[in-house]
Amino acid sequence: MWFKAMTNTIFDWLFPSSCVQCENIINAHLGLCDCCLADLPLFDLSIHANLLNRPDIAQMFPNCEFDKLFACAFYQSPFELWLKQLKFNNQIYYKKALRQVIKKQLIHFFDHHPLLPDMFIILPLHTSRFLNRGFNQVSQVWHPCLANYAPLSNVLIRSKKTQAQSELSKAKRIKNLKDAFICTADISGKTVAIIDDVMTTGATLNAATNTLKQAGAKQVWAFTTCLTPI
Repeated sequence: MWFKAMTNTIFDWLFPSSCVQCENIINAHLGLCDCCLADLPLFDLSIHANLLNRPDIAQMFPNCEFDKLFACAFYQSPFELWLKQLKFNNQIYYKKALRQVIKKQLIHFFDHHPLLPDMFIILPLHTSRFLNRGFNQVSQVWHPCLANYAPLSNVLIRSKKTQAQSELSKAKRIKNLKDAFICTADISGKTVAIIDDVMTTGATLNAATNTLKQAGAKQVWAFTTCLTPI
């Protein structure tokens, strides 16, 4: 423990990092200082751990197939910038800030919802899109946040190359995702948590949910970094 603490101190001194919000110097493994993290407009999960029970969100997303919804915040400043820069420009230093936010919200969620899912599934990219982009930004951000809760699983495959959802209307998003996923295992009786970065209409998460329930899942929970406000 002493050696690890000393190593971290030396690393912070040699490679100082700055808060992505206020630019004050912080530990190298962080992306946000404590003040900026506390000042972010995050959902209060102590009131609605399942955001499907929050009236304004239930009205925005009335046709959810999944059973529970977790998110950190609305898709607005500063999260919109962080996620876009990470996804489209591979600005990886925003990963640290996003991980801090996700870890904070997961603690609140599971404090008020002590049951754990049997597995987490990070929604996969189609092989062609993964090869073109070179990484799955959702996996990069979320993977280190989940170790203390449930194992990761790769039973879900994205078998259909779809158009980018951002280019489509809600109706076309649903059609675009028809038969887009395949579950490769029997998950009868399991509670499964699926993870994406931004939920806009819920079409992607609904398509994945339907595939998993057809494979026997008892419940599917949707975890997403942000919700797009309507």
